[in-house]
Amino acid sequence: MQPQIIGISGSPIKNSNTDRLIQEVLKASGLKSEFVKLSKINVRPCIACLGCKADNVCKVNDDFPALAEKVRHAGAVVVGGYAPYAAIDGFTKAFLERMFSLRHQNGLNRGKLAVAVATAIGRGAPGLDEACGQIATALTMEGMEVLGQLKVTGNPECLVCGYGQECPMSALPWVFGEDTKVTPEKFCQVEDQAETWQQAQELGQQVAQRLKAQQAM
Repeated sequence: MQPQIIGISGSPIKNSNTDRLIQEVLKASGLKSEFVKLSKINVRPCIACLGCKADNVCKVNDDFPALAEKVRHAGAVVVGGYAPYAAIDGFTKAFLERMFSLRHQNGLNRGKLAVAVATAIGRGAPGLDEACGQIATALTMEGMEVLGQLKVTGNPECLVCGYGQECPMSALPWVFGEDTKVTPEKFCQVEDQAETWQQAQELGQQVAQRLKAQQAM
């Protein structure tokens, strides 16, 4: 049986804030679900070969065609990424580009429900709104209905690299102010972002209600 809802994360960090928020939406839905971490599989960017034009099946020989088959049969998707350099990350961008194979002519994702998730190194940090908007726009172009956008305060790499406090290129002063010290309370956990966490649960429940209503029609 194919999953009814699929969560797809572009974050390469193990058990990241992005991962856990996506998984909370899946859990709250109570539906048969699957979580996919793009950094663990091979999904290249679209090469615009138009090999999909006759049958909506991407002909690039990597892991996307198998993932696309699952997306095609799911009723909802939750797509999350992070925002390095004020734009969506490469893993997520490549996945969204490849979705063209399902959209071309026939719009096989039309009517699906979707949730967009984005993480950046601080609320209001450059790229957070843009990244979430890029995901939501791509899903909308697929013909999906985006039920909500979840924006997460994440962590700069400087907190764990070991050079953050001394590094002249560190993002820590930018995020936390000058003369900041790396301490455990500096780490942002998505579970502590109560409003966003609750919104994720509500969106998961909304997805389940909508899909059950569709099945009853």
